[in-house]
Amino acid sequence: MPKKTPRPMSRWAQLKAEAKKNYIAPDPYIFDGADPPVEISAPDSLERSLALATLLDAAGSVAVRDLEAMIAALVGRAAYPAVWDAIRDEPVEVTLALVQDIQRHFDAAPDESAADLPGGAQDS
Repeated sequence: MPKKTPRPMSRWAQLKAEAKKNYIAPDPYIFDGADPPVEISAPDSLERSLALATLLDAAGSVAVRDLEAMIAALVGRAAYPAVWDAIRDEPVEVTLALVQDIQRHFDAAPDESAADLPGGAQDS
């Protein structure tokens, strides 16, 4: 029986592997307002990053009318239903406190790969 030659890695797979070689996913934020608690991954995917960039102004603020879309982008598709169910009837202040807590969680450990991006970690 002829020996099978391993298939070469696709160009796309090579590009992804190279781009992600130094990427370490931050620990998820655990939202314990749901039963069972829900893990919220860092909003660092292209889809979530673009959505947040579109919704936030230069100061990092969001219009109240865009708050639901911003929450969806911040917490991601998997976590959104459980998070929304917990906060939708709460005062806006509760939602803002949750958003700030999630942001603090993910901002606590800066991504070293940011230095590799244009405008990333700059010298002071």
